Amino acid sequence: MPKLEFAFLADAAEAEPGRKFYVLGGGVDSIGAHAFPVVHPHLALLIRVSVHPTEAERAHILEIRLIDSDGGELARMEGNFQAGGGPPGREMPMNISLAVSNIRFERPGDYSIELLLDNQHVKSLPLRLYQVEQPVV
Repeated sequence: MPKLEFAFLADAAEAEPGRKFYVLGGGVDSIGAHAFPVVHPHLALLIRVSVHPTEAERAHILEIRLIDSDGGELARMEGNFQAGGGPPGREMPMNISLAVSNIRFERPGDYSIELLLDNQHVKSLPLRLYQVEQPVV
């Protein structure tokens, strides 16, 4: 099974497979809003997995679930990836950057992004939505 090296949320991210990644505003774990429901325009999810050469030529499944504070599933993304060949005996890093746009949050609370690789849970990313007070004018 591929091994998760890291995963985090950012304002924006771009990744080159097996190479560098570029991040703006990394480490997002909370979002404030003046009113709810709110539609958040853009987040990026950056993931790096390492694939052992014995696993490289077969398809792997990455599943991402957005869970609300009651445990309900708000969104799900799923896709396959394959590492391809590499040097013998050396794990191959794979950078994955996903844009997550226009997510609607009905209320403040604790949300999470759940990552699964080949149907195995590998990481939970907490995301707190909170009410920002309107300034008094």
